[in-house]
Amino acid sequence: MKHFFKLTVFVLGLCVPCSALAQETDWKVLSHYEKAPVKKQLADRLTAYAQTDTQSQASDKVPSTPGQLKLAKQVAKELKKNGAANVKVDKYGIVTAEIPSNLTAPAPVLALVAHLDTAPGFPAQNVRPQLHANYKGGSLVLNAAKNIAIDTYNAPQLLRAKGHDIITSSGDTILGANGKAGLAILVTLAQYFYDHPQLPHGTIKLVFTPDSFFGSGVRRLDVPALGTAYAYTLDAGELGQLVTETFSAKKFTAVFEGNRTADLGHAINMPFADNILMASDFHTLLPRHKRPETTANKNGFIYVDNITTQENRTEITGVIRAFSDEEMEVLTQEVTRAFDTVKRMNPKGKNFSLTFANQDKNMKGIIAPLALRLAEQALREEEVAAQPTAARSATDGARLAEKGLPAIGLFTGYYHTPGVQEYADVDVMEASLRTVLRLTALWAAQPVNEK
Repeated sequence: MKHFFKLTVFVLGLCVPCSALAQETDWKVLSHYEKAPVKKQLADRLTAYAQTDTQSQASDKVPSTPGQLKLAKQVAKELKKNGAANVKVDKYGIVTAEIPSNLTAPAPVLALVAHLDTAPGFPAQNVRPQLHANYKGGSLVLNAAKNIAIDTYNAPQLLRAKGHDIITSSGDTILGANGKAGLAILVTLAQYFYDHPQLPHGTIKLVFTPDSFFGSGVRRLDVPALGTAYAYTLDAGELGQLVTETFSAKKFTAVFEGNRTADLGHAINMPFADNILMASDFHTLLPRHKRPETTANKNGFIYVDNITTQENRTEITGVIRAFSDEEMEVLTQEVTRAFDTVKRMNPKGKNFSLTFANQDKNMKGIIAPLALRLAEQALREEEVAAQPTAARSATDGARLAEKGLPAIGLFTGYYHTPGVQEYADVDVMEASLRTVLRLTALWAAQPVNEK
């Protein structure tokens, strides 16, 4: 009787206009949603994507590494195969595609964003993904020969993963699930809509960017061309995470010039000024209790990321991150105070300069209330507990906010990152896919002028 009911709803649903379906029926009933084949698609895609080295690098070139462009072209080919329209790969390796609306009435256009690259700083070549089906608990061995394993002590999230399918690397490299889990979810979403044309949805724009870890990819995205005011980035990790807040960031550059070429034996009587010492003093005067390793939660920090010297000139660059404008001002004053102190201590120095440049902006105050409300509703309807999160790192959502399109971050099921012990929980990836599908159905029922 249960199967007969589902079949009846399915058949009747095909005769009802899509705009009505969005409001009156359940996409899971319409599609006879089964987890096993979808989990396999997700696992297969992540495993395939992980084998292309797309680790990003600090560079003026975008994409910064050739593997990102290679994967972009692979993804574009998959999207075309699965019915996506207007699939393009631009000169920066940014992939854009469209799943056209199948509604009879207008609905808001929605953008879904993921990134192609993986974290720098860890081995990323020759990734060999491993699927650990039906995790039994306890240690999860990645590499027995090298005694590399994860367990509930060093990865406590595994306590909630018993019975799940887990994907890891072989312990020699990162897996790259931070980025590629979201990529696998969105390409599977495109296939799911292609295989189930009866599912109601408005126009969905898919975007895949390179160099997310340095922010240079999404900053080259033509946001107005997307034609939407609503977006979500699939780049958060743990089940239920909603990234609704991010650091604001400000870059600073301090320049110290001296005269280190004087006769050192007679420096006391010369216009000797040590620009390297000035830079060292400046770094030391920055407050230790406001460094990244001494702060947590919503406490901001100051970090020097580069010191370069060429003869008599030394330049220091760094970043300030804070969640509030008030704290940003306090930390900016700390940097200024340290700089002014060094300047007073070195009257023989010259051409001192300190400049600031705004970078990422906290997106908390500019997220569309409707976008957050529907995300929370989608989680409730999929029985996933929402975990609103303030990200302590820059996100594509924050960078999109700079460009006028704030985007909430959604969970994708990667854990224990960054590092060679990173893993992906395929069951959480599937829950993410369900949540996004539910979310698209909710958006399909919204009038275009809703805020």
